[in-house]
Amino acid sequence: MADDRASYKTWGHNRSVRLDGFNYGEHAPYHVTVCAVGNTRPFEDARLAEMVCETIRRVCDDCGAYLGAFCVMPDHLHLLLSPDRRGMILGDIVGRIKGATTRASWALGWQGKLWQGRFYDHIVRRSEGIASVGRYIYENPDRKELPGDYPYRFVDRDLE
Repeated sequence: MADDRASYKTWGHNRSVRLDGFNYGEHAPYHVTVCAVGNTRPFEDARLAEMVCETIRRVCDDCGAYLGAFCVMPDHLHLLLSPDRRGMILGDIVGRIKGATTRASWALGWQGKLWQGRFYDHIVRRSEGIASVGRYIYENPDRKELPGDYPYRFVDRDLE
């Protein structure tokens, strides 16, 4: 029995969830989730949520990343994006979004960190379909019973 247990590996919090050898600069669609720091709900502040929406668009434009969808929830953010072919990797794009929104939040009275250090990403597989992932992101407020006219979301018309 002891030999059986030795064959199983458990992973701690510091384990990288990145795929070995995968090029995260590849022009592929990713579903990214970024959580607010701690148990905070900073995006209940409309000014902050609007600023995050504007910053996402600007950073993706500046980086040449395709932005398929996003949704700013009270305590987290969903993105559907794809790096361009210029070689900018996913982590750099998300890092720019997090940094720019954090700095802008300070001007709105927020103090300290806005986001958790890490983010979650999922490479969208062909079998899932980019349009269904875009719809999933866009409809997230509906599943959480937020108002039907929830303004802090976007989906590319080509995905509808």
